[in-house]
Amino acid sequence: MNSEDRRPVLIIDKSIIRSSLGSEALAKNFQLMESNSDQEGLAMARELKPDVMVYDISDPSHGGLSVCRQLKSDAYTGHVSVILLGPIEQRTAGLQAGADGYISTPYDGHVLTLKIENLVRLRNAMRGRLAQEMAVQSEMDEISDRFLAKLEQMVFENISDPNFGVKDMAFRIGISVSVLYRKLRSLKGTTVNEFVKKIRMERAMKLLETGIYPVNEVAASIGYEDSKYFSREFRKFFGKTPMEVKHRIHRQ
Repeated sequence: MNSEDRRPVLIIDKSIIRSSLGSEALAKNFQLMESNSDQEGLAMARELKPDVMVYDISDPSHGGLSVCRQLKSDAYTGHVSVILLGPIEQRTAGLQAGADGYISTPYDGHVLTLKIENLVRLRNAMRGRLAQEMAVQSEMDEISDRFLAKLEQMVFENISDPNFGVKDMAFRIGISVSVLYRKLRSLKGTTVNEFVKKIRMERAMKLLETGIYPVNEVAASIGYEDSKYFSREFRKFFGKTPMEVKHRIHRQ
């Protein structure tokens, strides 16, 4: 196996490798990183982000379960799978501290190797699922963006038609009115009428800001036959009347 293909495993306390019956398999199948102290191990875990960390809590001079708790509570290392080695009577405490696996001492190195392999395999599967989910989500987002862009283009193309509405949009895009309402609600948190009105009002604002067009022409250009009704709706939307916009432009 190439070194690039071997998943990183952090060992705190080199004696684990030296005494392990499966040390050759460990070295062959994984990229082993070694640390001789708790603090060095924690620092390496934060920097190198190994897939698995193996820690022998049998030695009372070590930090014991607190190291495992620190790893699991740290945002940078919480994802690292931790295998604890220690006396059988500490198994429950070790698992409560967040360990992903606990092997009682004296341990069989082959069992340790298999446990590491299982955890790495699990992490690889999780990576695969996450990548697949992200790809699916990206595709869904792209489809949603195209759907919204198509709706916006449709509104722009018919913006001056006062009779253009929900039924026309649903028919032209090839879905039912109820489905159109549900899709827009889920994608934009708005109704179809609100979606159309926003496009029309923003277009009206751009025309008014040119200072060229009278209010009644702007109203007609975005599908409002009654300019007074348009002015009321414009004020509800922007908090100012079309004439206030025109006056502001003229004063500039």
